[in-house]
Amino acid sequence: MGQGNDDVVRVDADAATHRSDETAGEHVHPGRRTVLRGVATVAVAGALGAAGGAVAEASRKDHRSPVYRVSPRPETRTTACGARVVWRTGCAEPFVALTFDDGPDPRWTPTVLELLARHDARATFFQHGSAALEHPDVARAVVDGGHEVGSHGWDHTDLTRFEPAECLDVLGRTHDALVRATGTTPRWLRPPYGRMDAPVLYAAAELGYDVALWSHHLPTDGAEAKVDRDLATASPGMVILCHDGRGTPAPSLYVAVERLVRTLTERGMRFVTMSEIYDAAPAHA
Repeated sequence: MGQGNDDVVRVDADAATHRSDETAGEHVHPGRRTVLRGVATVAVAGALGAAGGAVAEASRKDHRSPVYRVSPRPETRTTACGARVVWRTGCAEPFVALTFDDGPDPRWTPTVLELLARHDARATFFQHGSAALEHPDVARAVVDGGHEVGSHGWDHTDLTRFEPAECLDVLGRTHDALVRATGTTPRWLRPPYGRMDAPVLYAAAELGYDVALWSHHLPTDGAEAKVDRDLATASPGMVILCHDGRGTPAPSLYVAVERLVRTLTERGMRFVTMSEIYDAAPAHA
């Protein structure tokens, strides 16, 4: 019997046991309605069984035990393997890390680079391997502007959807594409949606990455309202997420970004890369 059917049967068996406890010691004659209900239950269970296997399999993948995928594969070596996950740092210097996801995009990345150059600000761009392969000149312009490039996967597919070997392959292909396009070796991974599990972290460690998440976010929609909150809570070590590609970028986002950069610069803050803000933290706090 398939797992989907087994799930249906278990539920029915539990319910039947509960009913038998309630009627213990009584002789109950099934009436016509009871029989019809039984026939209907069997019919529904049969219909569920026909499609239940696929549904149950999908459910198991979405509701797995917390220990699932903890160890992606057996190890045959004892060398170090680890990756740090950073939301913000305990940097004592007045440093802020501004980051951009989903490029390089010829429509918007040059706009961001011009904005940053006006304020002598540096940033980290988490690029897709496919986009870097398609627009290597834009990817390279980021590095030429004094900025850092990190990995954001091949496209925007959730990395936790891949099997462990597939995840490592996807990130490996992305790494190679970024090296070819930019002439630099990425140090950081930002997984799409910020989602990760043990195999994603393992793949990151295999490629020598640490993982950069974020403490603040300027969304594409509503950025001008959100920038007030970011300015009110700004402090050294913060990591800000923005976007320079994918979907339909909003010009209002870059108005908000420029206001953020200008205001914090006037307060004495300095915009640096992820590597700079991380390395400046005492004991990487």
